[in-house]
Amino acid sequence: MKIIVKELTTSGPTIHSSFAALPFQRKALPGSKLTKPVLAYQTPSCIKIVGNIHWFLEAQETGQPTIPVYLVQDSESTLELLKLVIEYYSPMTLMDKALLTQTALELGVPRSMLAEKIYPDMALAPREKLIEQVLFLLKLPLELQQFILDKDLSLKRASIFQRAAEHLDWVTRFIKNLKVGINMTAEIIQNIWEMAKRDDVDFQTKAQEMGLWEMADTEYEDTRLAVMEIRERINAARFPTLTKAGVDLSDTIRAVHLPDSVKIKWDPSFERQGIDVAFHARDETELDTTLDKLASTAFKNIFKQI
Repeated sequence: MKIIVKELTTSGPTIHSSFAALPFQRKALPGSKLTKPVLAYQTPSCIKIVGNIHWFLEAQETGQPTIPVYLVQDSESTLELLKLVIEYYSPMTLMDKALLTQTALELGVPRSMLAEKIYPDMALAPREKLIEQVLFLLKLPLELQQFILDKDLSLKRASIFQRAAEHLDWVTRFIKNLKVGINMTAEIIQNIWEMAKRDDVDFQTKAQEMGLWEMADTEYEDTRLAVMEIRERINAARFPTLTKAGVDLSDTIRAVHLPDSVKIKWDPSFERQGIDVAFHARDETELDTTLDKLASTAFKNIFKQI
């Protein structure tokens, strides 16, 4: 492969290649000005631009007669060209990797070769099964694609959106309105998906049953309140028996009418039997009253529930 640097004219017909989509959201990326030569390669009949075509188009729009170019000559193969494009855009964002995956397939690169020869250069595992996961990113709404870019998500983390593939608009609203972050969003999606499979219902039905579906359009002044409510609903759906046991135990303790100074704690998972009791007595009378309450049959009944 031979590469030269020269001036490329911006006038006249120009042939662009399958690489035109790269880089992702080029207008939103920093450094979109003409800061380095574009990348192109010489074919027997024309010059094709394969790197940062938008820079070339900007030069045409502003009337700039020529633009610097890295011109590739004597390219031996499509594989070689792909590797050069990867190096040109390095470090690549996850969305750029998805666009290049699609481009490679459009150019006729076999999936096995794409995984084995190209993915390692993009810091992806050389596994063919990852191709569909990478391509799925291109099906996401633009806001989610931008979210992946802004948060610099890994493929594993971004793939969580596949659990809600048919409800991506809902996911977008959830992230935008509740601002709970990607980790919490991933936890929500995973929990809904797991319980939908457990109960043999679809994703939306389970989200509605859990009261999470409408939360995507609910406004919260304090995100922490939203997080607390989400966790309560997930726990109530995932552990309905434990949730009811906790409510029943709380009712029993409340019926004993213990002084406000008495604090009762127990393991919410009920894996550890017993309770923790703490209280403060200001005098002997208050001490005797509290001890009588704790020794009462009504209070001792809580051990039957634990």
